Amino acid sequence: MGSYHNPTRREFLKTASAAIAVPYVITSSALGNADRPPASDRIVMGGIGIGNMGRGDLGAFLGRGDVQYVAVCDVRTNDRNAAKGRVDEHYKNGDCTAYNDFRELLARTDIDAVHVATPDHWHAIMVIEACRHGKDVYCQKPESRTLREGPLMIDAARRYSR
Repeated sequence: MGSYHNPTRREFLKTASAAIAVPYVITSSALGNADRPPASDRIVMGGIGIGNMGRGDLGAFLGRGDVQYVAVCDVRTNDRNAAKGRVDEHYKNGDCTAYNDFRELLARTDIDAVHVATPDHWHAIMVIEACRHGKDVYCQKPESRTLREGPLMIDAARRYSR
C-alpha cells in the first residue's frame, strides 16, 4: 500500500488557486459559442496553391464555422501575402503562417487537412505527401494529370487512412 501524504496548507492553497483559475485560462473561442463550434470540433486547415481557383476555395473555407485556417502556401509572393492577409483579417489576428514550400506546411502537426489548388501537374505529388503526413485532402479537379497518378493517390489515401 502507498503511504498517505497529508498536504500542507501551502500545497492546499496552491491546488485550490489553480482549480479556480482554470476557467479563466480557457478562452471562450476554445469552448465555442452559437457562431463557432469548440476547438475540438473544428478542422485546422492549410491551403497549398491559393491563387486563382485556390482563392475561391480559401473564401469558401473561411466562410465555414467548423474550419480554422492557419496556414497558406504559394510560390507566388503576391498571392501568398494576399492570402495570409485575408486569413488574418478574417480572424482579426496575425496567426496565419505563409509558406513558399508546401513541405514546410505539411510538416506541421497541428494541421488536420489541406486543400490543394495548384497547377494540375503538382496534384499527385502534393496529395500523396499530404496523406503521408496524416492530412486529409481536398483537391481541385482534375485530380490527376495522367492515368497512372489517380491510382497512386487512391493507394496513398487508403494506406494512410485519409
